[in-house]
Amino acid sequence: MQVGKASLHLKSTIMEFSELKKHLNTKTPEPCYYCYGDDEYVVARAVALIKALASEPTAFNVADKEFGSANELTEELAQLPITGERRVVVARGKADASAIENYLKSPNPAAVLVLVSYTPHDSWNRTTAPTVPAGATAVNCNRQSEALLVKYVLSVLAKTGATADERAARLLCSRCDGYMTRINSEAKKLSLLCANGTVTEETVIREVKADTEFVVFELTDSIIKHDAARALSIVDGMAKNNDLGAAFTLLYNRFKKMFAASVDPNGLLAQGVKPYMLNKLKAEAAGFTKVKLKRNLDRLAAADYGYKTGAMTQYEALCSFVAQAASEV
Repeated sequence: MQVGKASLHLKSTIMEFSELKKHLNTKTPEPCYYCYGDDEYVVARAVALIKALASEPTAFNVADKEFGSANELTEELAQLPITGERRVVVARGKADASAIENYLKSPNPAAVLVLVSYTPHDSWNRTTAPTVPAGATAVNCNRQSEALLVKYVLSVLAKTGATADERAARLLCSRCDGYMTRINSEAKKLSLLCANGTVTEETVIREVKADTEFVVFELTDSIIKHDAARALSIVDGMAKNNDLGAAFTLLYNRFKKMFAASVDPNGLLAQGVKPYMLNKLKAEAAGFTKVKLKRNLDRLAAADYGYKTGAMTQYEALCSFVAQAASEV
């Protein structure tokens, strides 16, 4: 949900999703939570935790819908619980930020407002400040830390008596690109396949298809290490999975970011690229000179032009680029 053009206000605060459950269990609820992020599962989980604050019967004390107008929303927020102490109102879709800010100046103490904002994944890994109405508490529902994800995977496996070492759990998270939306389903699948058994790295590789972005990371790593055979093998795998189109775009973006990290790292920070991602890009870029990075960008542009004009297939274009880039010392 896009909430008008309100800006982050001093009275607005941001908490991590990992802090939400404890906050709700130990503190008085805030009048408004703004759940935003690029992981749909985490956003949905945050909303569910807050909805659990509603008194029974929840069918009457929870309103979860897209409101047609600011008046309709504020009227809903003004209602008192049928029984108990609290109602929860989840406003989906586009909402009027100014109307919400006006409401939050004098909110109904018996109501908790939840605003939902799913942010499509940005392959640049930018940390864009959310647009939060003044008085609201933002809940960061972007991809979670590896430590939290690994802990979650192990807990899901344990429900069927399955176990895994930390390396296998980390690999599962990596192949799902860190998204709980997919990690959740893949972990449940493996828990059933390996009930009362062990999930190994080999199990994960065999049973969990790697996301295109993870495969592109492996391809880039092979080029950096000048391992042309491995790089071409990865391209063959992408061709079988019909991932070449998306891979081309992700690969070009990755080399473009590596080049930017080598020539103007502060510029990337100013654009909102996360520090940990910048450090990762700088480490990758260190495997090339600036001239070679620029040459690879030119090669990708030429390969892109080649397949778009019909001079070669997408597969031929990507193989040509990979062979040249990985072989150059």
